[in-house]
Amino acid sequence: MAVVGQAAPDFTLPTFDGSEYGLRNLQGKGVLLVFLRYLG
Repeated sequence: MAVVGQAAPDFTLPTFDGSEYGLRNLQGKGVLLVFLRYLG
């Protein structure tokens, strides 16, 4: 379970243009992660 202030594990997600973007690209910046449930 995530804890406020704890470092998140690195992960990579695809972008809309087909490239990949990882959490490591945002190191040192404030990040808010939002996960939405797909009901399709």
